[in-house]
Amino acid sequence: MKRNKFALAEADGALALTDPHHQGRDMRKRKVARISVAAALLAGGVTIGAVGPADASAMRSGATAQSCYGGAHDEEFWVSTSGGNDFWPTQGSYATTTSACADINVKPSESHSFTVCFKATGSCNGWHYAPAGQWTVVASQVLDSTKFYLQSNTHGGIAAYLAY
Repeated sequence: MKRNKFALAEADGALALTDPHHQGRDMRKRKVARISVAAALLAGGVTIGAVGPADASAMRSGATAQSCYGGAHDEEFWVSTSGGNDFWPTQGSYATTTSACADINVKPSESHSFTVCFKATGSCNGWHYAPAGQWTVVASQVLDSTKFYLQSNTHGGIAAYLAY
């Protein structure tokens, strides 16, 4: 009886017919094929089974936003007695940023513009339009323990959620 020179072998979870005399060549071909597929995936920007730095950052960012907004305060802006813009907190006092949020955020009950004024500099950062019912960043990358107050371009009081 003639012996079959091919053998059944398992490689990377797949069955293949191989020639035992050329097994080294078959393994090199499979290795080259795996490297080629990996290079093509990487060139196309595809990652498999791993979370890259950008993905991890986005997940942390989402979790941070959720914890930041989860600690939001429902506040009423005070009507200025001098006829100026409404403000929060009470006139002459300041709120203090926390480590819960990197930014100062507002979610007003009505669409208005807001500015943040800082105690340390005595200046405000400019007006930011905030649509009703939507979170809007009115000051970004604010250090923890920064003292500030908010002004709104309203003159009759407004309610808003604040997260800082």
